[in-house]
Amino acid sequence: MSYDELVKGRIFFGGVADAKGAVEAENIDIVYDVRVNAVQDGEVPTCPIMCSPIVEQDLAGSIKAGATGIKETYEAGKNIYIHCGSGNGRASVMATAVLVELGLANDLESAEQLVKEMRQTANIRPNMREALEKLYK
Repeated sequence: MSYDELVKGRIFFGGVADAKGAVEAENIDIVYDVRVNAVQDGEVPTCPIMCSPIVEQDLAGSIKAGATGIKETYEAGKNIYIHCGSGNGRASVMATAVLVELGLANDLESAEQLVKEMRQTANIRPNMREALEKLYK
């Protein structure tokens, strides 16, 4: 498996190529696609998909909207898979925000560190980091 477990048994994150496997292996109830481009036919299995893109024109707003939606879905008892193209950029950004929203990290720095420990290839670009700081500092 090349996706990672963010919240034990409940929230996973990675790339689009691993979505089908994660849905089957982890009993995923809903997939959050955080890519800017829409889901392509056949990319994701037959389970609900929430398109929640992290868009350059409103990074902070789109991160907050996605993280809030994921938090609500989690609190409703659903299992979640978050993905972008590779799982290293936008999915890692959303994973960081989700840890803060759920209160599973004390602050932004510890959330980012946890994500990077889970997914060694996580890469939070400077503009995404600024948006996270705007929200969670």
